[in-house]
Amino acid sequence: MKNNIKYIAKKILGDNRGAFAVEYALLLPLFTTLTLGSMEMGRILMVYASLEGAVTEATRISITGNIPDGYSTIDEYIRAYVEENLEVIGVDDGVTISMNVYDSFSDIGNPEPFTDEDGDQTYDVGECYTDINSNNSWDTDMGATGTGGEENIMVMELSVDLPYLMPTYISGMIGAGEYLPLSTSTAVRNEPFGGVSWEPSDNIICS
Repeated sequence: MKNNIKYIAKKILGDNRGAFAVEYALLLPLFTTLTLGSMEMGRILMVYASLEGAVTEATRISITGNIPDGYSTIDEYIRAYVEENLEVIGVDDGVTISMNVYDSFSDIGNPEPFTDEDGDQTYDVGECYTDINSNNSWDTDMGATGTGGEENIMVMELSVDLPYLMPTYISGMIGAGEYLPLSTSTAVRNEPFGGVSWEPSDNIICS
């Protein structure tokens, strides 16, 4: 009886038929994840590189102040240029183009100055503030919309919610949504091209 058990155990342990199928079943999910992940990452890097290229070229156009034929403003031309170039990679829909002008690089990202009457270091309704960008409201960023004039500082930001190639698979693997937010920005000083410079407002509002 004992010899029979040893014989059966030896036959089972020594039989490697079907081993490849088992190994394949174990490795397939990992191989699939790596393949799809590589494809997704490659596409993300391509789109990001395209965003960077578009914002770099767009700001190069802006600093010259030249308005090509067929466009009324440089802002209009830049938006058309960006959308046309990003359409090649299929992300022209949903692209957000932000262009803000500042008087100096040190103003970028800073709030409009205000009188902190209660000392809480935050702006409260009713406190007086300098309406730098002339939009009649206090802003956490004093930049005014537009590309500005000669020797102004212009900050351009492009952002897009990039849809995943396989949203269901990606969502199941890492719990992400259907889109990946991508953005890039740059700051440049316009050349002295002879136009009118944008000037920050010194209007004080108390409301």
